[in-house]
Amino acid sequence: MEFSFKKKNVTKLYLEYTVLFLFLALCIFGTYLVTGHSIIWSKDALNQHLPLLAQYRQAVVNFLHHPGKLNFWSWQFGLGSDTFQVFSYYNIGDIFSYLALLFPAREITRAYQFISIIRMYCVGLSFVYFAQHFKFKNTTILAGTTAYLVNSFLLYACVAQPFFTTPFILFPLIVVQIERILQGGSAWPLTGAFTWMLISNYYLAFILGIGSLIYLILRVTTKYLRVLNYLQVFIKLAFATITSLLLSAIMWIPELIAVSHSTRLGAQFANGLKVYPLYYYLFLPKQLINGDQWSFMFWSALGIVSIGFIALVYVYIHAKKYPLITISLSLALIMLLIPAVGAAFNGMMAASNRWTLLIYLPLAMAICLLVENATSLSHHSLKIISSATGIYVVVLLVTFLFESENDIIIPLLFLITSLLLLWLINFHRLSYPQLWLFGIIVLNAGFNAIYASFPFNGDFSTKMLNRGQYQQMMAMRYGGLDKDLTRTPTYRVSTISQNQIIDVPTIDNDLTSGLHNIDSYYSLQNQYLGDFSTSLQNNQYQANVPLRQVDDRTVLNNFLGVKYLFVQSDGENATKIPAGYFLDQSSTPIINYDSGQPSNIKDKKDFIPTQTNRYKSNNAFPLIYWQDSYISQKRYHKLSPTEKERALASGVVVNRENVTKGMKAANLNNHVYKLKSNLISNRLNKVNPQNLKYTDSEEKYRIELPQLTNSTFRRKLRGSELHIEFSQIKFTPFSMKEQLKYEQKHLQQMATNPGSSVNYKYN
Repeated sequence: MEFSFKKKNVTKLYLEYTVLFLFLALCIFGTYLVTGHSIIWSKDALNQHLPLLAQYRQAVVNFLHHPGKLNFWSWQFGLGSDTFQVFSYYNIGDIFSYLALLFPAREITRAYQFISIIRMYCVGLSFVYFAQHFKFKNTTILAGTTAYLVNSFLLYACVAQPFFTTPFILFPLIVVQIERILQGGSAWPLTGAFTWMLISNYYLAFILGIGSLIYLILRVTTKYLRVLNYLQVFIKLAFATITSLLLSAIMWIPELIAVSHSTRLGAQFANGLKVYPLYYYLFLPKQLINGDQWSFMFWSALGIVSIGFIALVYVYIHAKKYPLITISLSLALIMLLIPAVGAAFNGMMAASNRWTLLIYLPLAMAICLLVENATSLSHHSLKIISSATGIYVVVLLVTFLFESENDIIIPLLFLITSLLLLWLINFHRLSYPQLWLFGIIVLNAGFNAIYASFPFNGDFSTKMLNRGQYQQMMAMRYGGLDKDLTRTPTYRVSTISQNQIIDVPTIDNDLTSGLHNIDSYYSLQNQYLGDFSTSLQNNQYQANVPLRQVDDRTVLNNFLGVKYLFVQSDGENATKIPAGYFLDQSSTPIINYDSGQPSNIKDKKDFIPTQTNRYKSNNAFPLIYWQDSYISQKRYHKLSPTEKERALASGVVVNRENVTKGMKAANLNNHVYKLKSNLISNRLNKVNPQNLKYTDSEEKYRIELPQLTNSTFRRKLRGSELHIEFSQIKFTPFSMKEQLKYEQKHLQQMATNPGSSVNYKYN
C-alpha cells in the first residue's frame, strides 16, 4: 500500500464521484423531503445550530456594513453572554457557515439545509482526494468513498450535528499531508490543514490532533523506521504545528480560556467507570454492520456497509502486507473496550467515544483493498473469510436473542450476498467483478440511508421538523403573546418547567423573538452560572443547560428579572405558577374534543379549552440596579439553598470585605422556616430515613409534614413556597444473592390469586 504523489488525470474520477453523490444524496436526504420533513433536527439543530447560524450571518452582515462596530455581548444568550465564546464554538471557524451569506435572511432554513448537503459532498470529495494517491481503479475508489460517506455516524451528524462532518473532511487531508512530509515534500499543505483544523472547533481539533499523532507514529514504525531523515521531518512537522498554532491562536486561545471557565469543567472522569456495562460488550459486534442506526452506546459509532466485515477479515489474513491498517484497527478495538480512553478523547470528562469518527478512514481503505484484489482471492482465503463470517453471523444471532431488534436482518442479507459475490468472482462466473462489488456496496449504502430515515424503520424523519415548521414555531414561540412586548433588555422572560408551548421534545434557547429568556442550551456555559445554579440546588441544572426554568421558584425568577412567564394550559405543571405572578393575557382558546375533557360533560360550556397564558410579576428585579447591602462569602456559605436565594434579594455577595466601604451588612431575617417531616411507606409504615432498608422494589414513600395539621401554623405559612431538600444520601447495594432473595420474597407476597405459583428459576 504505497502513497504516490505523481500527477494523474483525475477529472473523470471527480465527475464520476459527483454523479455517485447525487444518487447517495437522494438516499440520505430524499426520504425526508418525500415524507414532508426538512433536514432540521428538532433538538440541537432547532436550539443551537440553525438559530446561531442565523444570528452569526446577521452579525457578519452588520460588520460588513459597519466595519468599526462589533457587538461582543448579547442579552439573548441566556442571562447574557460573550458572543465570541458562543460563536467561536459553532460558527466563526466553520468555513461552511459563510455560505449562508449567499442567501437572504428570510431563506436561512434553505441555507442551513444546503450547507448540510455541501458538507457531505466535501466528505466524499476528501476521501476521493485521499484514495487517488494509491494505485486503485476508479471503481475501487468510489466503492471506498461510498462506505466512507454513508456510515451511521455521518447519517446522524449530517442532520443532527452538522459541524461533526468537518473532521471527516479534515482527517484524510491531514493524513495525505503528513505522508507528503514523510516522503520529503513541503510542510505548507500540512500547515494549512492544521490551521483549518484548529480554527474549526477546539473539541474536534483535539480529537483530530490525537488521531494525527497516532497515525504518524504507526506510519513511521511500519514503513519509514529505518529510512527516514528524522531531523528534516521533525523540523517540517514542528514548523507546520507551530505555524498553524500561531495562525489560529486568535481562535483556540480564547476557546481554551472559555473551556477552562465553563460548566464542563469538573465532570467525573469516565463517569466513574472502570469497564463499560455488560450490554455494551454484548452489542458492540452488531454495531459494525448496523450502518443505519442512530442510537450509539457511549457514542461508539461504527456502522458501515456489510462488506466491511469481510474487508476486515481480508486485511487481517494479509496482516503483514497491510500492517498500518491492521495495527490501527486492533488498537481502535482495544480503545473501544476501555472507558478511560473515551474520557481522555473527551477532554478528560465523561466516557464518550466520538473519536470513532477516525476509524472510518481505515475501514473504508480496507474495503478498497478487498474490492481491488477481489479477483485474486485464493480459495484458502475465501474459506477463512467464510468461516469468520459464519462465526460472526452466530454472534449476531445471539445478540438478536437478547435484543430482538429486526434492524440487523437487512445488514445480514447484504453480508451474505457480498460473500456469495466473492465466491462467484472466484469461480469466474461474473464479468466486471469490481463493478458488481461496487454495485452491492452502493445498494447497501443507499438502503441504509433510506432505512434510517424512513418512517416506521430507523425513523429519523419523525425527529426532523416538518417543512416550514421552523418559521411557524419561531413566529409562535410564545403562542403569539409576545407581540405587544417591548424588546429592550430591561427584563427577562421564562416558561414553566416541562411545559412545552411548542410541540417538540425540548426547546430551550430563544434567539429569534428578541426577548431575553433565562433558558439557554450551549456546549459552553459560564462556570459561574453553573456554580450559581448548583449552590442554590436548582434541580434542573445540567452542564449544557444550567438554569432552564430554575424549578419555577418564586424568588429566583424575580431575582433574575423574569417579568413574564408563558404557560401552555394543557401542558405539564400548568398550575405551578410562582407566587406573585398573575394572569396578564391569554391566547384564543381552542378545544381539543379528543383528550383532556371530563367524561360527564352535558353542556358545551363545560369543555376545557387549551390556550397559552401569559403571567406577569410586578416584583421582578431590574437587570441592572444598585445594591447598598452586602453579604460576606463566609456568611453566605452557611445558609441553606432557600436562605441563599432570599438573601440574594437582600444584598450582594462579596469576595472581600475591603470593598464594602459605605455599604451595610444585609438583613438576612428572611422568614425561612424549617419543617419537621415524616417518611411514610405505601405499607403505612413510618420509615427512619437515617436507616432506610429498601428491600421491596415496589415500595413507595410519601412525605408528611405534621406541623401543617395546626391551623394557626398553616395561616402563618400562607403564600409560602415549599422546598424539600434531600441531603446526606448514601447507598450501599445488596449483593446479587440478597437482591434475588428479596425480589423472590416480594413475588411470593404479591401472588394473591388462589393457586398462584412463582417461577423462581425464571425470575
